[in-house]
Amino acid sequence: MKAKPLVIGGAIAALAVIGLNDLRNKDANALERAHDRAGLQVDCSTAKIDGDKWGACRYKNGAPASAWLERDDAWVAANGNAHKVVERLARVQDLAGLPTLQSAATSAPAMPSELFK
Repeated sequence: MKAKPLVIGGAIAALAVIGLNDLRNKDANALERAHDRAGLQVDCSTAKIDGDKWGACRYKNGAPASAWLERDDAWVAANGNAHKVVERLARVQDLAGLPTLQSAATSAPAMPSELFK
């Protein structure tokens, strides 16, 4: 009888940890969802470099995939793979729940060398 409350309490704690992890990694998770919708499986992370927020996504085999710079409320493509993701998403109809990904026509960001180290 006492085991049931413990199981329920454990499940609630696990859900809270998952929720906090999602909030802490919300930008990386959003980039992963966008890549998934574009048909690519990646793991993403974010980092502050020289005061800017960067997103780095790697293919499941660990190879560098796309690089992104956060500008205002959008992620701007910073390498060729990121531009390909933007092109793929242009052909997707349902973009609900995805971050804004864009290519910069002018002033494209220069990806810092340490992003994929």
